[in-house]
Amino acid sequence: MPPRVWFGQKRIGWGARPVSWQGWAVTVLYVALGFVAARALAAHHLALFGIVLVVLTAGYVLVVLATSSDRP
Repeated sequence: MPPRVWFGQKRIGWGARPVSWQGWAVTVLYVALGFVAARALAAHHLALFGIVLVVLTAGYVLVVLATSSDRP
């Protein structure tokens, strides 16, 4: 059984877009965690905020790559 596709290729441009509720949930979680990190860390711990943002983004990109389709 092939894995379920959460992200598909954008119709125009480069990148991926959510195509299932799981993809939207991961995207909303990524944005929410980034917002929380910005509110909690950006004012006093800029370097730590940068590290957290890089880790969050790397995790999001890995999920997108693991659950995206190869076809338009």
